[in-house]
Amino acid sequence: MRKIVHIVTRKTVQRASRDHLLVEECIHSQLTAEMTHDDPDIQILLDHAKDLYSCLLRGKMTLADDMLCDLY
Repeated sequence: MRKIVHIVTRKTVQRASRDHLLVEECIHSQLTAEMTHDDPDIQILLDHAKDLYSCLLRGKMTLADDMLCDLY
């Protein structure tokens, strides 16, 4: 019986953590949209940061590669 309670509790904690992350992401997206609405230059910088982050996660480039591109 004790194992069943532990499994149920663990699932509940996992769901709550996942839901918290989803809500946080939505709030962050809304705030970013509001901030970039007035200044399109910020949106360009955010798009570059998003692309860089994706490339870093996939291993297509390193931070050193990006810094070298900015220098030249």
